[in-house]
Amino acid sequence: MWKTNLALVLMLNGYSEDPNESLATLDDVSNQAIKNLYRSRVNEKNTLDKSQMEVVDLFQSLSPRRLLVSAPTSYGKTFLMREIVFLNKARYNNILLVFPTVALLLENARMMSSFVSENNLDYQIIKTVDSVVDDESKKIFVFTPERALQLIASFHDLKIDFFFFDEVYKIDEDYCNDELDDSDDEKSKKNKKTNADPHDFLNEDRGKTFRIALYLLAKSVDEFYLAGPNLDQNRFSKGMKRFLSLNQITVKEINFEPTLRISVNAHGSKIEEVTPRFLPKPKGNELVPIEKKVNDRIKDVVTYIGNKNYGKTLLYCTTPAKAIEYSNKLSDNMEALSAFETYPDDFKTFLAHIQKEYDIDHSVDEWSLIKVLQNGFGMHHGKLPKYIQQEILDQFNKGTFDVLFCTSTIVEGVNTDAQNMIILNASKGSKKLTPFDIKNIKGRAGRYYHCFIGRVFYMTKELQEIEDSDSLALNFVTYSDNELSVIDLDNAEIEDLTSINAQRKTAREAVTQQFALPQEVFFKNRTVSKENQEKVLCLLMTTSEFNKYSPLLTHVVDVEGFLQYRWIKKILGTFCDAGLIDEITCKRFSAIANNYYEGGFKELLGYEVGQYRKGYYKTMDRAYSEAFKSLKDVLEHKIPKILSLFESILVFVANEKGLSTETFSLSRVRRYYETGVKSLLGEALIEYGFPTDAIRRIEEAHSKIKSMPVMDAKDYCRHHFREIQSLLDTYEWELFIKAMRTF
Repeated sequence: MWKTNLALVLMLNGYSEDPNESLATLDDVSNQAIKNLYRSRVNEKNTLDKSQMEVVDLFQSLSPRRLLVSAPTSYGKTFLMREIVFLNKARYNNILLVFPTVALLLENARMMSSFVSENNLDYQIIKTVDSVVDDESKKIFVFTPERALQLIASFHDLKIDFFFFDEVYKIDEDYCNDELDDSDDEKSKKNKKTNADPHDFLNEDRGKTFRIALYLLAKSVDEFYLAGPNLDQNRFSKGMKRFLSLNQITVKEINFEPTLRISVNAHGSKIEEVTPRFLPKPKGNELVPIEKKVNDRIKDVVTYIGNKNYGKTLLYCTTPAKAIEYSNKLSDNMEALSAFETYPDDFKTFLAHIQKEYDIDHSVDEWSLIKVLQNGFGMHHGKLPKYIQQEILDQFNKGTFDVLFCTSTIVEGVNTDAQNMIILNASKGSKKLTPFDIKNIKGRAGRYYHCFIGRVFYMTKELQEIEDSDSLALNFVTYSDNELSVIDLDNAEIEDLTSINAQRKTAREAVTQQFALPQEVFFKNRTVSKENQEKVLCLLMTTSEFNKYSPLLTHVVDVEGFLQYRWIKKILGTFCDAGLIDEITCKRFSAIANNYYEGGFKELLGYEVGQYRKGYYKTMDRAYSEAFKSLKDVLEHKIPKILSLFESILVFVANEKGLSTETFSLSRVRRYYETGVKSLLGEALIEYGFPTDAIRRIEEAHSKIKSMPVMDAKDYCRHHFREIQSLLDTYEWELFIKAMRTF
């Protein structure tokens, strides 16, 4: 039925392939079969369609109010969350919003800040556990699953009135479409452990974190809203069905989608658009020959889209390495484009910034990102710094360039104005794409109620074969008969487990009850096995090992002092001696942490560029990728995880020895590694999307800022704006001014 309605709308609006007659936005459509709109309660300028209104009304009518919504990509699931919050503002004092990535966390935190301000709501927006104040004020926590677990562990008595959990399918590792590392294409992925390994605590599947967070929240919070794209409840496994039943959760599937996606076969000798029968045949739909080699094929398809004026295009690549390779080749093949002179001034300024900021002895001359951007294409993947990702995405949406090579980072939670999606192959690293993956990737061609026509170009026949196969069965393994990992067992209550896993838990408890590790310490680090925590505990209980850290316990830990005295090297040594990391990892992490302290990201990049020039890497792009990997994987993720575990166990041991730990905390140190900055102002700027090394320059030149609250630091900057401007390039200064206006 929906196709008939859509066909009518398209015909009434003069559907054709003429770019001057194409549909653009919802405002072009007058047919009430599509546009059944309702005024938003939040903002009267906003509208909800009939299905969106039904979701809100359904939630309000439920008892208990517990809803799982499956809807198309870009449906507006977070938009509906704000409707629900607004309707229940008098009832909800503490709200928790859980997003899968830090990037989405920060984006939605900004949206929620605007939402609170525009509606005169008395909520505080909180993004880190360290900034939580245990008082009576109303709060909206915008967290990742990891931070949600920290919140639960740190504030036992905190009552959450409502939580929202985005991308709920990530509780099942089979569904995860997370970006793979360059080295994970083949070799590393073959060696990756899919089952729980208590000895590999730094590389646990992230699905465990999602599962544990959702499990604990669903058991402790009365009202909640779960969301995910393209989930078929007919394909839910036993564990997922038990989770929904035991927690009294209603499922609402939205299958209506106003965007028509036209399949285009680009895997044969010619490009062939498969136009639905209910639409008039588009003008000029002749078959266009294309080459066999993948890079030539990409050029042919991109040229075809450009000649047809079909609009903006995303090219989905399996890994950052592939995004770099394909964009580089296309840039070489179509160098005549050379779009630099046509770029707007703000983008030219940005390019000048990254050419300066990321150059080591002319290394940027061999960094393909620069060449690709200069020649009229974009590149977006998770290894690039967040502010670079955002700037490239913003420029793509503004129309600075129309072709963007991307990975899964663009698929989840990021809206673009792309009308076309080119899917280059049927894999993500060494794993095959699933029908679920393909649906989500396709969902980025067009946008819900903005672009009514999207095109999906299949570059291999296998893609269509996979799409037509049976979907995955979404599972919540905690509630299933599957053999659970020790971490899943330790975090579940026995009454929620099936009989076979209940037996396994009983047997495991007989073993773990002999451990010295108390439950309250384990709960602070739920995603680390009890075995690993016990190893660190036993080592720190020894007098010789404990005495290494007694100076840390006697005063408030200062970030500068911690870094200066190389405490991270000692802590990594303890983890090595306990058997949680090997000696090579210990030395590598220590070197990365020290280099970063000494010279920021440029120090990391300088080392990797040196490795390239010594012949250890084939390309300069690999050197840049390894530097970004060290920053994201080691400094922002793994070292903070090590510090969290170390802190909780050291505090327990100290208390057991009768020592006070009231002043001891490593929270500021963890935040330093997560953000790269030492001041609260710096953290605020990072969240806005400001370059880390630029903040470090400000902090070093104006050390007073490091100890100031945000607003005091802002006032200080206002009185010293000329000195601060002298430390920044044009792009950084313009971004700094914009950022300062937001807080």
